[in-house]
Amino acid sequence: MNVLVALVYLLLTFILTTLCYKFYGKNGLYIWICVNIIISNIQTVKISEFMGLTTSLGNISYASIFLATDIINEKYGIEANKLGVKLSFIIMCIFSILMTLFLQFEPSKFDTSQDALNVIFGYIPRITLSSLTAYFISQTFDAYAYAYLKRRFNILWLSNNGSTFMSQTVDTFIFTILAFIGTMPISEMLEIMVTMLIFKYIIAILDTPFMYIVKNIKKVNEL
Repeated sequence: MNVLVALVYLLLTFILTTLCYKFYGKNGLYIWICVNIIISNIQTVKISEFMGLTTSLGNISYASIFLATDIINEKYGIEANKLGVKLSFIIMCIFSILMTLFLQFEPSKFDTSQDALNVIFGYIPRITLSSLTAYFISQTFDAYAYAYLKRRFNILWLSNNGSTFMSQTVDTFIFTILAFIGTMPISEMLEIMVTMLIFKYIIAILDTPFMYIVKNIKKVNEL
């Protein structure tokens, strides 16, 4: 059941990414990236299993962000892509700060939501900082890697998958090291990294057809 839901979820996010580009152009993708980075960080608190592998569900939404950034790079160039990374990074910082302050309000005795909100938004500072650091570095790396592969080979699937594979590896390595070093054995950290990368690589391959769909879209409505 989880595999089916994941496939439907991925298909929907890829379709929405494509539609954001078709109807709103570059700015539509900027908005989509900012929305999706918040969604993926909220979804991170839920853990699920797929064919015996355990993973955070945030990985699914997070990995789909790379489709949007690759579209921006393909259609508008590396500088436009870097702007999208900066905007989404700033939005995630603002969101994290505001939600941290929000949780400091003393709840009423009639309140029933505080415990749930603490679970969802009470990010451990180390995890939050690790996530933000890994996101900014990996997305910046992705922008340069895509531009290089496009300039060097000009093969769409290679630019898309090659840059995503490399940047997702960078992201996973940085996040895992910063978030968990000293808190668990190296063997467990490696297991977490391998599991995360398996899902991210699969998602990267699955988004490739949508890169070709976007490539062939000639008329786009820009905001």
